[in-house]
Amino acid sequence: MRRISAEYIFTGKEILKRGIIDLNEKGEITKVTDTGGKISERQSLEFYNGVIVPGFINTHCHLELSHMKGMIDNKTVKGLPGFIDEIISKRNFPENLQEQIQKADKEMQMKGIVAVGDISNTGDSFTIKKNSSIYYQTFIEAFTVNTEKVNETFEQSERNFHKLKQMNLSCSIVPHAAYTVPDKLYKMISGFKNEKYKIISVHNQETPSEDDLVKNKTGALAEVLKKKGFNLKDFSYPGNSALETNLYYLNQKDNILLIHNTFSKKTDIEFAEQFSENIYWVFCPLSNLYIEQTLPNIPLFFKKGVKTCIGTDSYASNTELSILSELKAIVKNYPEIPFEQLVKSATVNGAKALKIDNKFGSIEPGKIPGINLISKFDYNKMTLSPDSSIKVLA
Repeated sequence: MRRISAEYIFTGKEILKRGIIDLNEKGEITKVTDTGGKISERQSLEFYNGVIVPGFINTHCHLELSHMKGMIDNKTVKGLPGFIDEIISKRNFPENLQEQIQKADKEMQMKGIVAVGDISNTGDSFTIKKNSSIYYQTFIEAFTVNTEKVNETFEQSERNFHKLKQMNLSCSIVPHAAYTVPDKLYKMISGFKNEKYKIISVHNQETPSEDDLVKNKTGALAEVLKKKGFNLKDFSYPGNSALETNLYYLNQKDNILLIHNTFSKKTDIEFAEQFSENIYWVFCPLSNLYIEQTLPNIPLFFKKGVKTCIGTDSYASNTELSILSELKAIVKNYPEIPFEQLVKSATVNGAKALKIDNKFGSIEPGKIPGINLISKFDYNKMTLSPDSSIKVLA
């Protein structure tokens, strides 16, 4: 049995001043005590100078791209179209790929990440996921250049799906993005009945030319895809935006994770929220800065009161896999967002998005969420400082 306390505990649902967390030998929380800030000496109490938060939920990552760190120069790449051009050209599978994936998995563990929504196009990361202490929800991502390859593409996705199920790993088949999934393939994905209500992840409005492509099949992204062999005549793109195209095919009762949303506007948010109450808006700020050199209007999403989550994306578009660093980027650019709301985005919201909030996401009895200590916290502003660091306590 352990008893842990700190200056503040952000449980994911409330803030406790000098509260106490009791955990058993399995890391399960047995009791949470609100001391009202008045802590008396207790036997074996571990008290830390800092703030405690639950283990982080990384709702968007590409573990299998862990070997691509530094391969794409963000000083020369021209937004998402240029990034896609580079990643298709440079993506390869080196001999030490497993070693690089293992290293990335360990890094996330050290950075207090307990669960990950991870994109997979291949089976390269499956064994490492199976043996990891991190909980993985694998999104088997499907896309293709034309309708002739749809059956082949979906059959490969099905093989990966059944392989993961045999390994007792949670997974679902998902579309990559509105602009890379022909109608026939999108219908096959949405019609795949692996379970009653699924978890869907899809890249959304990451660049202005994404909406241009969907509306008119023109723009920088359209030109890159054509150059890479995409036959845009095979894509009808229903809807007036990438967001509308994505939602056109999806089930309202599925959990839908919209990834990036860098150029999503107020009207997009309202459209999606009217479509379903199961929408989760996932932000990867450091990746957005790496690729498009800009951020989504994150305060707008918080003002609208929608469900927000945090991801790291991959080493192809980031220098580290740290939710804390993503939160620091948000605090730096949008200091008006309360830290308590950011904690919810990085913990309980992500757990709900991945349907694991029975175990993860918040500090409360019966859960094993992981316990993170954030040091060098700015108590005056009650938020992160540029020097804030993390230590895993449980």
